[in-house]
Amino acid sequence: MTYAHMSFREPTIDDAQMILDWRTADHVAPYMLTVVDYDLDKQRAWIERSNARADYHHRLILIHGRPVGYTSITIVDMDERIGEIGIYMGERDVPGDLTMYNFVPTLNHAFFALRLTKLVNHIADWNPRVIKVQKYNGYRQIGVEPGKVVKDGIARDLYVFEQTAEEWAQFRRKYPDTRDWDGVARPDPLPVTD
Repeated sequence: MTYAHMSFREPTIDDAQMILDWRTADHVAPYMLTVVDYDLDKQRAWIERSNARADYHHRLILIHGRPVGYTSITIVDMDERIGEIGIYMGERDVPGDLTMYNFVPTLNHAFFALRLTKLVNHIADWNPRVIKVQKYNGYRQIGVEPGKVVKDGIARDLYVFEQTAEEWAQFRRKYPDTRDWDGVARPDPLPVTD
């Protein structure tokens, strides 16, 4: 099964209110590493800064053209081509199978369009569902950073997961959809050359 009705587009400042509402919603905000102020001007400025960054790529997740979620890829090491992804569903009425598989185009984009060599994700201990889903998505747990993040005045642990481009090229074969954020079907990656 492919998800032809799922697509992606870059956020604009016109999306600021919607994204701010998502980021501060009670089904999203508690699971984020940071606390977002409910300030529309700050949100617009954040979108403009994000769109201008070379190390940050983000998209709205759309189903049948309707924005329902948000996904991002941060390149944390440009020389080694290492990134980290973030995904959340802003709307509550998203079908379960799309919630489960929306990561496939993001990983295809990270490894094939951006040519990253590895993704390293940090998941807070207060998000056990996403910790569990990391393995389902092909990641390996490589450690725990005790007390790494403070939220609501409490030091919490971060679980660290990683996946290489080669591992994703093998793991993704269980999913029929090879598209990236731009809708381009991506074959297995070519070796990175400088």
